[in-house]
Amino acid sequence: MITALLMAAVVAASPYPGPRRHPARAGAPVAAVDQTLSDAEVRARVENDLSSIDVPITDRQWQALGPRAVPALQATLQDSSALPSRRAAAVAGLAAIGGAQARRSVLEAAEDEGQPSAVRTRAVRSAARFLSAQELSGRLTPLLRDPVHPAVRAAAAEVLARSAPRSACGAIRAQAEREGPARGTFARALERCGAAP
Repeated sequence: MITALLMAAVVAASPYPGPRRHPARAGAPVAAVDQTLSDAEVRARVENDLSSIDVPITDRQWQALGPRAVPALQATLQDSSALPSRRAAAVAGLAAIGGAQARRSVLEAAEDEGQPSAVRTRAVRSAARFLSAQELSGRLTPLLRDPVHPAVRAAAAEVLARSAPRSACGAIRAQAEREGPARGTFARALERCGAAP
């Protein structure tokens, strides 16, 4: 139990390198789907990758599994008995693979107050891979006032400050004032907003 809590804390507190647009949008190379894998092998790979602790799974590894991996990743994300770190890894896999089903699952997880903080934080940070600046502003600005998870509020502020500063920095500054002692969690977002035109 302690290990699970520590893993969730590490995922939630890990430094945010900034949003990575979905590879198809950014023009980055996308891994070819490994068509030689059977459905059972895809499911086994998903299970193995979600269990990986010491070696992070790259976007290209998730992409190689293709859309057939999405149902298994969605099932893990929705499994309330799974460790938060495992569910957060499922979000990362869905975000890397992309597509309409993955997009819907990631955005729903970001907005679901019943999800653990680590899962929602990963989902909020992954939203920038699917949404334009305008869409991010519409979906994430309400999360600045999330009543459940301070980490979700801070993650939303960071994503918005980086991807939609013109429309969101006013709301970010206002929420930072409301944070009181927790205002420090907004430091990165406020720094970026201070540098925004």
